[in-house]
Amino acid sequence: MRPLDFYRLGLQIASSASSEAQYRTAINRIYYGLHHESCCRYFRTEMSPAPLNINRRHTELRDRFNSLNAPAPIKVGQRLNDLRMMRSEADYQLAPPLRYRGRSYSAERLMSRAVSLAEELLQALEDYSPGEAPDGCDCPTAYSVG
Repeated sequence: MRPLDFYRLGLQIASSASSEAQYRTAINRIYYGLHHESCCRYFRTEMSPAPLNINRRHTELRDRFNSLNAPAPIKVGQRLNDLRMMRSEADYQLAPPLRYRGRSYSAERLMSRAVSLAEELLQALEDYSPGEAPDGCDCPTAYSVG
């Protein structure tokens, strides 16, 4: 499976969503699709990077992009973090309103914001490492918990 298939599914859900569960599910699929895509592009572009710690995979990937000290990867790191925060709120905060960067959102408004940020992330990924990750791409992770 291609990582962007999750992203495209998220967009498909978002385009026809009419319930809170659908709005939240769209955010989740959008984030995970772009997280996996970002990971695949990072590992195909950087020279011999260490595997990610499985217990810190999401924040460690963000931190690695931010440490590359160039506009495109820093934007990738920032947008990954934004979408990760939204995904966490959509998945775990069952009582509205949802919060993002100190503001309250309905699930529908948060989904719309996630779609916009996802477009920015995808453009930053294209600037960093053009071309969609292939089918079966794997993001290396360390299998130790330390």
